[in-house]
Amino acid sequence: HNLNMSTISQSKANEDLKWLKTSGLVVVVVGASGDLAKKKTYPALLSLYDDNLLPNDTVVWGYARSAMTHEELRDRIRPFLQKANHAPEVVEKFLSLCKYHSGKGYGDIDAWGTLAEEFKKQEDEGSGHEQYNRLFYLAIPPNVFAETSLAIKKTSMQDKAKGFSRLIIEKPFGRDLESFEVLNKTLSEHFTEDHLYRIDHYLGKEMVQNLSILRFSNTWFERVWNKENIQCVILTFKEPFGTEGRGGYFDKYGIIRDILQNHLLQVLTLVAMETPTVLDGPRAGKAVRDVKVAVLNSIQEITLDDAVLGQYEGYADDPTIENKDTNCPTFAMLQLKVNTPRWAGVPFIIKAGKALNERKAEVRIQFKDAAAAPFLFPGQDIPRNELVMRMQPSEAVYMKTNVKSPGFSSKPIQSELEVNYDTRFFNRTDESNPDAYTRLIFDVLQGKHGAFVRDDELRRSWEIFTPLLKRIETENIRPIMYKQGGRGPKEADDFITKVAGYRRNEDYVFHEGDMVRKSKTTSLPVPDVDDGDKCEIGLWGLAVMGQNFALNMASHGFSVCVGNRSTPKVDLTVQRAKDEGNLPLIGAKDAATFVASLKRPRKIVLLVQAGKPVDETITNLSAYMEAGDLIIDGGNEWFPNSIRRAKILEPKNILFMGMGISGGEEGARNGPSLMPGGPKEAYDMVENILTKCAAQTSTGPCVGYLGPIGSGNYVKMVHNGVEYGDMQLIAEVYDVLGNLLRMSNDDMADLFEEWNETELNSYLIEITYKILRKKDDVTGKGHVVDYVLDKTGMKGTGKWTIQEATERAVAAPTMAAALDARMISGRKEEREAASNVLAAPITGRFNKDEVIQDLRAALYASKVCSYAQGLSLIKAASDEFGWNINLAECARLWTGGCIIRAELLPKISQALTSNPNLLNLLVDPGFASELNLRSQSWRRTVALCVSNGIACPSLCNSLTYFDMYRRARLPANLTQAQRDFFGGHTYERTDMPGSFHTAWTDAHKSIGDINERTAGEKLQT
Repeated sequence: HNLNMSTISQSKANEDLKWLKTSGLVVVVVGASGDLAKKKTYPALLSLYDDNLLPNDTVVWGYARSAMTHEELRDRIRPFLQKANHAPEVVEKFLSLCKYHSGKGYGDIDAWGTLAEEFKKQEDEGSGHEQYNRLFYLAIPPNVFAETSLAIKKTSMQDKAKGFSRLIIEKPFGRDLESFEVLNKTLSEHFTEDHLYRIDHYLGKEMVQNLSILRFSNTWFERVWNKENIQCVILTFKEPFGTEGRGGYFDKYGIIRDILQNHLLQVLTLVAMETPTVLDGPRAGKAVRDVKVAVLNSIQEITLDDAVLGQYEGYADDPTIENKDTNCPTFAMLQLKVNTPRWAGVPFIIKAGKALNERKAEVRIQFKDAAAAPFLFPGQDIPRNELVMRMQPSEAVYMKTNVKSPGFSSKPIQSELEVNYDTRFFNRTDESNPDAYTRLIFDVLQGKHGAFVRDDELRRSWEIFTPLLKRIETENIRPIMYKQGGRGPKEADDFITKVAGYRRNEDYVFHEGDMVRKSKTTSLPVPDVDDGDKCEIGLWGLAVMGQNFALNMASHGFSVCVGNRSTPKVDLTVQRAKDEGNLPLIGAKDAATFVASLKRPRKIVLLVQAGKPVDETITNLSAYMEAGDLIIDGGNEWFPNSIRRAKILEPKNILFMGMGISGGEEGARNGPSLMPGGPKEAYDMVENILTKCAAQTSTGPCVGYLGPIGSGNYVKMVHNGVEYGDMQLIAEVYDVLGNLLRMSNDDMADLFEEWNETELNSYLIEITYKILRKKDDVTGKGHVVDYVLDKTGMKGTGKWTIQEATERAVAAPTMAAALDARMISGRKEEREAASNVLAAPITGRFNKDEVIQDLRAALYASKVCSYAQGLSLIKAASDEFGWNINLAECARLWTGGCIIRAELLPKISQALTSNPNLLNLLVDPGFASELNLRSQSWRRTVALCVSNGIACPSLCNSLTYFDMYRRARLPANLTQAQRDFFGGHTYERTDMPGSFHTAWTDAHKSIGDINERTAGEKLQT
C-alpha cells in the first residue's frame, strides 16, 4: 500500500480532507490510449483510490481518438495497474470506475458535448454533494492543446458555483521562448492560471519537496546556506542507457530541453530561493512561486563559455535518428550564476547525461574548506563537507562528515550522517512513499499550486536557455564524443574543477542498502551465507518466463536462487518448486542476499523487461559482484545494448553474455532453444547447465556457442523475424481457405493437422490447427478465433530485423511484408472506413482441391525463402562484425524448443554443413529442386489471390525474391542509368571495368573526375 489515509491524517486536520466526503469528482484522462496515461496517470489515480484519497463518488473517463469500449480500455490499462503493489480486488474495483469515450479528434466538439452530458448525468444521479468537481489531465502532445482546450472550454467546464474545473498540462512547454509564447497564448485565451497546473514530476519527488522542510525547519541549515560557507552547488541527472530506439524523438529536443531547462532548473530555484512568506495553506502557491521567479530573474542568459556539451559514441546509430551527422547533445554541463546577495559568486552547476556509468539524480552542495585545517592537521588533505540530497534511486539525505580514523591513527577520514527514507520510515511497514504523479494529482485536487510551474517561471527559464539553444543549432556546435558507460566527457570533470572549484575525494566510498556511491572500483559487502547453502546459479526476474526457466534448471538438479524486484513473485516461485517435487530452489528478497546466496564465480541469468529495467538490474546486482562473476541477459534485446553493457562491466571484470531464449512459457519450462553470445570463457562456465536445460533433439541439445557478445541477440532477433514471416504466410493461407474456399474452422483445422504430417510439419502449423478447433468459452457459440480482433501486436524484434536488413543491404521481403501486414492490421478504423468505398474484385472460378494442393506447395516454398533471407542476414552481420557464426549450427539450434522449429530445419542444417560457403539456401541443389518443382503451384496461388482480392504480401514477396534471385540480369541497368541521368551518379559497364558517365542530352555537362565524383559511393553486395 502507499501512504495511507491515517498517516496523512496525523499531520492534517480532518477539516482539510472533508471534501472527500462532501464532493463528487469527474476525472478525464485526455489521451487515455497513450503510454503516459497507461504508465503514469492511471496508476497514480489507482494509488489515490487505494488510499481513500478520491471521493467515493468518482468516475474516471478516458478520452482519445481510438474507438473502443469501456471494457477494452480496462483491458489496456489493467496490465499497468497490476504491476503496482495493490490487491487484485482493489484494481478491479478501480477499473469499474473507468469509462471511455472517443472522438474524431481531440477537438471534436460533438464528442466533448456528449461526454459533458455524461458528467451532468452523474451529477444528477449523485448523492447531493456540496460540489461536483472536474479534473482534466491532458496526457497529449502540445500540438493538440489548442483544439482540446477550446473543446473543453466550450462544452465541459463546471459552473463555478457547483465546483472547480482544473487542467493538468504535461511538458514539453515549448522548445524555445517563441514556441512557449505561442503555446501559452493558446491556453491563456481559454483559462486562467487558477485553472492550470503545469506538471513537472520532479517537483513531486519526495526529496525535492523535502528541500523546503530541510532549509526552513532546521536551525543550522539557513546559517550555512550562503556564499560565505558554500563552495559550489551541483545538480546531477545520470542514466546508464542511451535513447533505446527513441532517438528520433530525443534528437528534436536534446538533453538540455529534456532535463536541464525544466527538471533541474526547477530544483535549482528551490535550493537558491529566499524564504517565502508562507509554505503551507492557500497562499503558499503564490508565495513559493514568487521567490522562485526572483531566483530566475537573477540568472543571466547562458553562454557557450559556460557549457560543456557531449554526445555518446554510437548515438547516431539509433535507427530512428534520420540525421546521422546530428549535433544533438546527450550530455550537457552548464554553469548558472545566481546574482543575489546570498549567492553571488557561487557556481551553480547543472549537468545531465545519457549512457553514463550509473542511474542517479541528486543535489550536491560542497562546502568550503574547514577554517585553519592546514594548521591543525599539517600535511593532511582534509576532505570538504558535502550535503547530498538524492532524488533517485531510493531517496536519501546524507552529510559527508570528517571523523577520526579507526584504531591508533588520528587522521580525519570521511564518513556520512545519513537518512534513507526507505530504511528509516518504511522498512518495517507495508506502506511506501507515494510516487511523484500520485502526490501531484492529490495536490491538484486540493487546489495547491506550489509544486506546479507558473507561466512567468517558464517564460524566464526560456529567456535564460533560448540564446544558447539557438547558437548550438544555427552554428552547428559540435558536442564532444564520449564513451558509453563512463562519467561523460573528460572536459566536464576539468570544467567543474576549474570553474566551480569542486574537489573530489577519491578515497571516499559510500555503502548503503542496495546502492553504492564510490570513487574506486569496489564491491559492496554481502551477507554471510554458509557455503553449503549456496546455489549453482541465480535467476533474477520472475515473470512467467523467468519462473519457468528457473524451475527448468532446478528440475535438472541444479540448485537455483531466485530474486525479483517485487518479492511476492519470489514466494510464488519457491512454492511452485515445492509443489513440483521439492525442487532445489530458494528465494532471496534483496539484491545483496541474492548475490550472497550464489557459489563463486557467481552465474546470474536476467529475465527482466528489455531496455531500462535491464540496465537498472545490472547496476543493482553488479554492485555486489566480483571479478570473474557472470551475468547473462536472456531477454529480447537490441544487440548494441548487450555490447554496451559488456563494456560497462569490463572495469570490474564481470563477464556478460546476451542469450536469446525461444519457446515461450512452455519452452522455458520444458526445454527452450538457447542462443548465447559472449566470451567463450563465459559460455564454458554455464555450458553444463544450458545443455541439460535446452530442448533435446536427435542432433543434440538446442544450444551452442554462437560467438562474441551481440551475436546471440542478433541470431534471436533474426529468429523472430523469420517467425514474423512464417506466421504471416500461414495467415495468408488461412485467409484463402476461409474467405475464398469458404472452409469452416473445423475443416481448416483438419487440413492443417494433415499438413503437419508432411514436409510442412512445424510448431506453428501445430498450434494453428489447435487454435482453429478451440470453441469459445465466453459466449458458448462458435470458435475463439472468430472473436479475436484482427489487429496484430508486436514488441520490436521484427522491426529491428528489417532495420538491420536495410543496414546490412540484405533483401528480406518475406519478413518485411509480414511487418507491413502487422502495421496495416493496426489501422482497424481506417480499414473499416475504406471497406465502404474501395471495391473488391469479382471472384472467378477455381477447383478447390487444386487450390489446396497449390497452397501447400506455395507455403513450403515461401517458408524456404524466409529462412534463406534470415540466414543471409546473419551471415552478413557475422562477416561485418567478425563473429564467425556457424549458420549450420544456427539452424540446428532452431530444430527444437523454439517457435520456428520445423521439419525442414534439419535439411537446412545439413545443406549448410555440406557446403559452409553456400551463398544462399536457394542455390543448394536439394532446395533448388524442391522450389523448381513447386514453382507453378506457387505462381498459381499468388495469381489466384491477386485476381480475387486476397492480400498475400508474404507469399507474393517470397515469389518475387525467388524470381529476382534466379535471374542473371535484372532491369536495374535502367534504374542506374536514370540515376546517372538526373544525378550524375555514374554506372559500371558490362564490357569493360571502371565507372562511367554519359552526357545523355546536350544539356548535360562534364561531371569532372569520375573517381573523385564516386568516392564514398560503393554499391553494397
